[in-house]
Amino acid sequence: MSPNSWVFDETPLPRLGFLGQGTHGYVSLVRTPDGLLMAKKTSLRKYSEDLEKELRILHHFYATKFNTVRPTSPIIFNETMPVNVKVTSIYMEVAPHGSLKDMITKAGGRLPENVVGYCTLPVLEGLKDLHQHGYVHCDLRPENVLIFPSYAQGELCDLKLADFGLAKEPNGPDPAPGSLFEGTPEYLAPEAVGPRGRISSAIDIWSLGVMVLDMLGFTIVGEVCDCLPETLSPMARDFVRRCRVRTPTARATAEELMGHPFLTQSLEVPPLELLPVPSCLRNGVVEGRFF
Repeated sequence: MSPNSWVFDETPLPRLGFLGQGTHGYVSLVRTPDGLLMAKKTSLRKYSEDLEKELRILHHFYATKFNTVRPTSPIIFNETMPVNVKVTSIYMEVAPHGSLKDMITKAGGRLPENVVGYCTLPVLEGLKDLHQHGYVHCDLRPENVLIFPSYAQGELCDLKLADFGLAKEPNGPDPAPGSLFEGTPEYLAPEAVGPRGRISSAIDIWSLGVMVLDMLGFTIVGEVCDCLPETLSPMARDFVRRCRVRTPTARATAEELMGHPFLTQSLEVPPLELLPVPSCLRNGVVEGRFF
């Protein structure tokens, strides 16, 4: 189904549950009159430009290998909530297994290394598509990687990039100083720090290296640290080291990293028990069809 083939009026759809919370808004589960389940992302009206940009990017990459979340409507919706609160919303496909952050939490804070490699590959594929078209995600972290079922035998899941509100578009302005990685500065590449920060595709690669450490159970807090945990395997250490080169031009690209052996470790039997499910989708309480 094309996002342009399904357009509805501005009557708010019934909210069935809560899917997630972001810096400037929240995501809820809604259902159309004909039973189609969708994710509704809502922000205060003053952040409407971020949602408009996100929807533009989702439409641009709609047919590109499905490494980005798919929009379900081409329209930006405006509504007034109680107490005269004005909000803006966009609609997207629902991730039945939540986010990569949810998976890490369900696993007790640490994923097996072969699962980390498996999950990193589709993220790199998405970044390669973005970077080849001149886009930079600018907010890559586990919360912004969503998990979908895989229907291929022997596969664990499919992962897609989400949350493009802070992304840099080709020939577009840089994100506002101080807006990147609020509350999680360790994800921000050193060259992007401060009002004179430089934004390039290399900052996504730095963030990817931090995300791999996060999936493996290592947290880097505070200022940038060049040292890596001693317990990392040689493959993981080499992969993260190539992501965290301080000089952006010397940092590996997404395309260069895609052939790294860290990404191709065997899953053997896919550990399906690691897949999280948002509370509003558990136990079959909500009925409907996924987009």
